[in-house]
Amino acid sequence: MNTMISSELSAGGAPKKSSVQSAETFIAVVLFAVCASAGLAAWLMNLTTDSRDSNDAMETVQVLASLADAELVDEEVDVLVQWQQRLDQAFNQREQAMRQQEQSAVLEEQAAALLAAQAAAEAAKQAAEAAEQRARDAELERQKALEKQLAARKAQLAAAAPAEKPKPKANAVRVAASVDWSSCRKPRYPRAAVRLKQEGTVTLLFAVDAAGQVISGEVQQSSGVERLDNAALDAIMKCSFTPETLGGEPQASSAQVRFAWRLGS
Repeated sequence: MNTMISSELSAGGAPKKSSVQSAETFIAVVLFAVCASAGLAAWLMNLTTDSRDSNDAMETVQVLASLADAELVDEEVDVLVQWQQRLDQAFNQREQAMRQQEQSAVLEEQAAALLAAQAAAEAAKQAAEAAEQRARDAELERQKALEKQLAARKAQLAAAAPAEKPKPKANAVRVAASVDWSSCRKPRYPRAAVRLKQEGTVTLLFAVDAAGQVISGEVQQSSGVERLDNAALDAIMKCSFTPETLGGEPQASSAQVRFAWRLGS
């Protein structure tokens, strides 16, 4: 009887053990599937994260590259601007130097022209002074020659002086001596006086003999210009006079002559 029970127990116990093993296997498979699903999900999540990180990294690299390129562009622009400024400054300095050279050349030409003009003016002044001195010397020589002629004429008249005439009557008419302009030429205007535009009126006094010849002459009142005085005296000394008469009788006397020097007359 016991043997039969054992056999029944053994026979009944085998199916129970097989059922337990099947349940454990199912649970293991399920756990494996869950773990695999979790691992796959984690792997997919990591892959997505890595892709995003990679994209972010790429974007970061692109941004940094853009920033680097922008900085390089800014530096290049700054360098170009600096070079442009240097070139502009160099061109400006060159242009200023050329202008200064041109101005210096113009100033030198003006200075040379001024010096030439001053030299010409000085030469003209010296020439005028030399001409003035020659004119003075010529006038002095003429005056000396005239004085010699007058002295010789006085000596001749003194040697040939006639005997004294009887005194005229008290009521005799006196007619003053005067220049005979038809006997002489009009005084010539001195060139130096024309050049210097000199004018004036001179009063001359002449000693005239009874024949109407000039014995001597002098300037009684100057015109203010010595060359004009001498020219008038020299010219009128060569003229003949109508002698003074007293009661119809000619006699030696003095004659006053005024001569006016006027340009354009």
